[in-house]
Amino acid sequence: MRDIRLTLLLLLAAGLSIAGCSSNAGRSPAAATAAPTTSAAAAVPSTGGSGPAPVALAPGGGLTPAFEDAVARRFAPQLRYTAYYNDGNTSKQNRNEDFFPMGVQSLLRELASGQARVVVLTGMHDDLPAVTASAPLTRSVQLTDVLDGYPRFMVGDAPGTAPLYTHVYEDPAQRRLAADRSGELVVYVEYFVFYAYDRSEIEVLGILPTPGSRDFTGHRGDWEHTGFSIRLRLGPGGVLSGGQVEEGTFHGHTKAYRADRRTLEFVDDAGQDDPLGDHPVVYVAQGKHASYPQAGEWHDPNTPAWVADHTDFFRGNGVWIDGWTVPLMNLERASANPAEFASAELFALIAASPSSVYTVNLSDWTQYRGRWGRDLQLGPLHVGLSPTGPKAKSSYGRFGGNHRSWIDAKRRYSRLTVYVDQGITIPRASPVPLPIR
Repeated sequence: MRDIRLTLLLLLAAGLSIAGCSSNAGRSPAAATAAPTTSAAAAVPSTGGSGPAPVALAPGGGLTPAFEDAVARRFAPQLRYTAYYNDGNTSKQNRNEDFFPMGVQSLLRELASGQARVVVLTGMHDDLPAVTASAPLTRSVQLTDVLDGYPRFMVGDAPGTAPLYTHVYEDPAQRRLAADRSGELVVYVEYFVFYAYDRSEIEVLGILPTPGSRDFTGHRGDWEHTGFSIRLRLGPGGVLSGGQVEEGTFHGHTKAYRADRRTLEFVDDAGQDDPLGDHPVVYVAQGKHASYPQAGEWHDPNTPAWVADHTDFFRGNGVWIDGWTVPLMNLERASANPAEFASAELFALIAASPSSVYTVNLSDWTQYRGRWGRDLQLGPLHVGLSPTGPKAKSSYGRFGGNHRSWIDAKRRYSRLTVYVDQGITIPRASPVPLPIR
């Protein structure tokens, strides 16, 4: 009986982790003096001090690469991560974010070196940052139907340096252009983020605790994304003259939510709160990296609290990454950036791996349809697989879908707490807790 009970608990833990693989985001906690954002230098084309260089539609009216890139950067989101906050909540998820975005080429380069930077020391319920170290790989890395063999707890790139992967496409039914190509377009921009590790810290009936680094139900290779509907204004000649985000989709935990402009938060180019800013705010859940349009916390709606402690904290009071200042990589133009999408490290990995239908004739990693890591690991036992990449997802290039509205979710789920709706203020951590590298 005890063996059966333990087996059921392990299966329940696995289900909770799978249910926690991606989703929602939210409004900035009312705030505190803003600490500096963590970001790389901006890379917006300039006309020598007069602002971004103008971009226009192609003579035939299509979206040019320069036009797509300008739109993706102009409306790129600000990603806000969680830091520990002492409000008496003892949930294991009330902690600093330790695992940050990573470029795929950065991952491949690190693995090819035979060393990987991992979290080696993490604090519970305090404001101390994680400690990381470079450690030798103990297994050979292979790419077949799954990217396998790389270590757990890879910390990712220094916050603000990893790329966002973009996909820009138009809704032709909403094109309203005059003969001189002035008018309006509606485009959708998807922003994909790769994390080398997805941390899951649950406790099932007090039997499967996950203190410190003992994370039984996290997984390697985590792809997360958000999408935005943007109405653009064009001047004569199809020159981009302005626009605004009208709606966002926030993905995670196999669910997605739609939030219209009234619910979204925005920041300006300096990364500061501004309802007239171009950049939507995305709140990222601690460890699991699900995205939400407003700050808060969400106790697992599918599992009674007495069965398992599994809470998403998306407070936004930690590291902020300004998406418009990091490298933006267009997933539909991989051939234009072979250093990222078709590197020597990628093909060396394929050559060193067993032959697979997933990698034969692969010209770049965007075409890879396999999984990006092993999923649940219970001791020596691997259970399941991690997510597929952006272009293998059914939601790719399909903005909106049949997603539930965020407003409806707030009405429906009693265990969802949105701070602004409750008058809760969470100050931003100072100093911002960055992993020690």
